Amino acid sequence: MSIDVDQCVADILDVGHCVLPNHFPKPAIDAFHEGFLPLLATVAARIPEGNRRANRWAIGLPFAPPFYQSAFFGDAVVNKIVGRILGENMFIAYYGTDTPVAGSEDQQVHSDIRPLFPEQPDLRYPPPTLSVRFTSVDMTLENGPYSTSERTQHLTRDEAQAKLAAGEIELAPLLLRAGDVLISDARTLHRGTANRTDEPRPFAVIVYNRDWYHLEGELRLEANEETPMLLESFYRTLPPAEQNLLRRVPRTDD
Repeated sequence: MSIDVDQCVADILDVGHCVLPNHFPKPAIDAFHEGFLPLLATVAARIPEGNRRANRWAIGLPFAPPFYQSAFFGDAVVNKIVGRILGENMFIAYYGTDTPVAGSEDQQVHSDIRPLFPEQPDLRYPPPTLSVRFTSVDMTLENGPYSTSERTQHLTRDEAQAKLAAGEIELAPLLLRAGDVLISDARTLHRGTANRTDEPRPFAVIVYNRDWYHLEGELRLEANEETPMLLESFYRTLPPAEQNLLRRVPRTDD
């Protein structure tokens, strides 16, 4: 399917997100999913109460197989869209997941980053970071779909929350299918919702930053802290373009 890069860039800057339907290949998605389920079971046994309220886990992922797939990180269309907004010196800072299971609850509505210029709350500026997300199972209304709003990246948090409470802004579920790619501005209001099925709903995020932007929390793998983020030996096997994107990720000797 042909992707209109210009339109996707425009949608991210205006609406706050863009969806690339059926974009990541099924073999890569399946390999990710099969590798993730045992990790989820291990983390859930160690942190049974969940670390994002009950029965929901945020789990940082290493840049290593089966989680690392060049089909995700080396995708020319995704990197072109993100690079058009963040600049050619962008880098990948973090890789992680949000996964609710049966018994989870709706998250509080939130945005992922703080304002860059809190002293000028009405100042509009382009995003310093973008989130590239994908699900390894089809999202339904029952299994905890990601819900988001439109154009709230242009508002202060207080204004956006007030408009949401007044019904002036809609928070709508995105019923993404496995293989769809969501590219979004981290400032938009969003939340994960409750999973009412018997199967986990993994949702992965790859965080891309502008060259000058970095968050301290991106330097650790939440709920997976003992795992090296990136082994030097694996890094050296990657194509130069992927190495460049991962240049800021802490590397560990074997």
